[in-house]
Amino acid sequence: MRSFFGLAAIAFLISTPLFSQEDHFPTFEDTLEVYEDLFGIKEPLHLTLEFDIKEFQKSKRKEKYQQASLTCHVRDSFEVTHTVRVKARGNNRMDICAMPPFWMNIRYAGIEAEDLREVTKMKVVTRCRPASVYKDYVLREYLVYQIYNLLSPYSFNTRLVRLRYIDTGRKNKVSEDWAFLIEPEYMMAERNLAMAIKSDKLSIRTVNKEWMDKVAFFHYMIGQADYSVTGRHNLKVLTLKEYGPTGFIIVPYDFDYTGLVNTNYATPGPDLGITNVRERYYLGACRSEEVHQKTIDWLASYREEIINLIMDFEYMDEAERVDMVKYIESYYEMSEHKNFIQRNITPTCR
Repeated sequence: MRSFFGLAAIAFLISTPLFSQEDHFPTFEDTLEVYEDLFGIKEPLHLTLEFDIKEFQKSKRKEKYQQASLTCHVRDSFEVTHTVRVKARGNNRMDICAMPPFWMNIRYAGIEAEDLREVTKMKVVTRCRPASVYKDYVLREYLVYQIYNLLSPYSFNTRLVRLRYIDTGRKNKVSEDWAFLIEPEYMMAERNLAMAIKSDKLSIRTVNKEWMDKVAFFHYMIGQADYSVTGRHNLKVLTLKEYGPTGFIIVPYDFDYTGLVNTNYATPGPDLGITNVRERYYLGACRSEEVHQKTIDWLASYREEIINLIMDFEYMDEAERVDMVKYIESYYEMSEHKNFIQRNITPTCR
């Protein structure tokens, strides 16, 4: 993937004396490669976002874009800057968060990247509140996306970001935090040679059975009981461009209400009969024990990879990683019990 910074960035760089004679002076090709393989690289992207955060927080419910300046720091002596627009998103988090997640609109930013030509905006997930525990929530949710990447190509890629804020509404107050970008739906669909379906009238009976079961057990493992095919709540729907028997494929997203992330504001639905999101509740379709066991075995084959992914994540404290692993392991231990399907799956399947 190429950068979405273009000629304006070149003009900025040429007019700014950032380089000694020994440095490599950036070329047009350099600016195009700033965001190469944006969602494939695992190292954090270093960004600065400058805008009126005070006004953003005050007017977040108005869902109105405001202008911002975005700078990507490639290395100490090389950065590119472009104008973007930001707007708060997420119904629940707009109420809960001092700094809710937001859309970053790049439509009129002079984008040069070929893969981004059809992309209007990207989702940015940020630290919700100043308390230290909210930093871990961002990193935990990022890891949930990474886990599902292991399980399915029909998944949203993400890129970890070390994000520096400059608040023009508070005398250019500077702060820095973790965030992550979520791959735009259009890009995810194109990567899978698919198209996004906008229908809210589908159900667990009308989507691809195999992927319905895989998503349902993945959700059960991570403690997600806040999703629905009908209405596409925390799910996107794809259909492959080439004709075939695949049918509609569901793609999960938005994991802050899962037991694995375990935010202090997450509460289960009132009709589920559970009191905490760490309690698991199966919302998938009812199948034969043989079919359920096949899906359980599929998820079990990724056990070691999932555990290693979490424990190898260097940007989160070990105690947080161990807690996530314990929660994942608790699912695997349950799934090995003789009567697991009868006790945990059959009573609540749909």
